[in-house]
Amino acid sequence: MDPLKGKRIAIYGGSFDPVHNAHIKIAETVLGQGRIDCLIFLPSARSPLKQCGPVASDADRLKMLELATGEQPRFSVDSSAIETGGVSYTIDWVLNFKARHPSDSLFWILGADQFEQLDRWREIDNLAKLVSFIVIARPSYSLEKKPNAIIDFMHIEMPLLNESSSSIREDCRNSQSIMGRVPPTVQAFISKESLYK
Repeated sequence: MDPLKGKRIAIYGGSFDPVHNAHIKIAETVLGQGRIDCLIFLPSARSPLKQCGPVASDADRLKMLELATGEQPRFSVDSSAIETGGVSYTIDWVLNFKARHPSDSLFWILGADQFEQLDRWREIDNLAKLVSFIVIARPSYSLEKKPNAIIDFMHIEMPLLNESSSSIREDCRNSQSIMGRVPPTVQAFISKESLYK
């Protein structure tokens, strides 16, 4: 029997370059709402809305996610977008997943910055029929600017989180401490592998 059959699954996509404490806090908050059974981290090969691809290797990004999520039994990491390669489109992954798990309900986590850009997502009208969106507040962004597509979404209130992967990479390049900004296991891995130097 499929262990995920009929479950309410939240998908958290992103580069995770590297995964940091704000990512984990958002995931824990989503689970803590009691509406979701489990959460899948989905690292992208390359985002269609970003100029450049990830800095760390695919293997290193996956390893950091596994280290960061290993102690939470309701977290898992899906490497299929990375294995497929190329630009990662949400609709492609969702269609593939729904074909294999038609009874599951999918919820897509995104920040308010991406919420404003939903009309730029590939096949957003079709995607909106397959998933509900969980929108997380981001500094300087408002939920007043709604996409034209008819979507089902919920907003989860939580403290604004200013952490970003880019600022962590910058501090690593400048040999600044990232203690307390990434999970300890991730910090140890970044240090051991000299990532982002």
